[in-house]
Amino acid sequence: MATRILSPNRLAQKLRDHRQAVMVLARRSAIKAIKAKLRAQGIRLTLVLPKDINVLANDYLAQHGERLRVEAAHAIATYPGLARWRLPCADISTDAQKENEPRSITSAVQMSGAQ
Repeated sequence: MATRILSPNRLAQKLRDHRQAVMVLARRSAIKAIKAKLRAQGIRLTLVLPKDINVLANDYLAQHGERLRVEAAHAIATYPGLARWRLPCADISTDAQKENEPRSITSAVQMSGAQ
């Protein structure tokens, strides 16, 4: 499989897009956590102003930001729907680590001894 080489400008744009996607997902997680906390306290979310939820979410993000960003980066790296925001180096797939391992030409059925 051929590897595409990105121009420096395009690479910088991909890095900015990735960072922005991580921050958006981290912020969404903070908002979800605040909403869950409010619901657990028996507060109806329709009675809470969005600006109040945002203030609480900002505080939550300040306290738990590193964990939320790590979870967001993991989601981007693993979830197929978020592949658009992955870093270019994450698209590399080679057999470099397996170069010395022998490749079997025997099927799984032949190895199991099935007739």
